[in-house]
Amino acid sequence: MSNPQPTTRAAPSYAPPSTQRTSKLAIWSLVLSIVWLGGLGSLVGIILGFAARRKIPQTGERGSGLAIAGITIGVVTLIFAIGYWVFFAMHTGGAGGAGGGYGY
Repeated sequence: MSNPQPTTRAAPSYAPPSTQRTSKLAIWSLVLSIVWLGGLGSLVGIILGFAARRKIPQTGERGSGLAIAGITIGVVTLIFAIGYWVFFAMHTGGAGGAGGGYGY
């Protein structure tokens, strides 16, 4: 019979976990999609969201969900902005008609 060899345990590692950075493009995509600025923020938010989705796998950053949320909210707020501007144009005489909408 062989003698069992004593087992040695590795000392626990107390190193802090590696932190991954969140993509700034994804953050700005979400922020600009929420603050729609008459539709301009929504459009920029959508563009930044797609740019973040393309860049995140290359850099290993976090924020894929933020980018998706930025794109989704950007599309919804852009549709809202387009509807707002169409309504505004129709009720202020910007859509043509006689006399600028005052009935003259």
